[in-house]
Amino acid sequence: MNTKLEKLFEKYNFSQKDRFEISQIFFLLTEERKQNLLKNFDEFALSINKINSDIDTEKDILIWSAVEKIKNSILEERKNKIDENIKDEINSLKDEI
Repeated sequence: MNTKLEKLFEKYNFSQKDRFEISQIFFLLTEERKQNLLKNFDEFALSINKINSDIDTEKDILIWSAVEKIKNSILEERKNKIDENIKDEINSLKDEI
């Protein structure tokens, strides 16, 4: 692996997944583009970190949305059971009268 690229990965604290994927792409680039990427790595790293941050935010939103839906389903089911029990009690009391 390119040692300069490895140092940049360390500097910007890239995940193992990002390191692998970027390395795979890096070695497919022409020498000119490799040099350009290394020269502009600061901007590239900021973009990658922003994208990863946005992905994490979206994951949190989706997870909490799913949790909220599950919670609402559970509460609705509990409400339905309580309503059913109340109706049964009312019918039972009517029968006693």
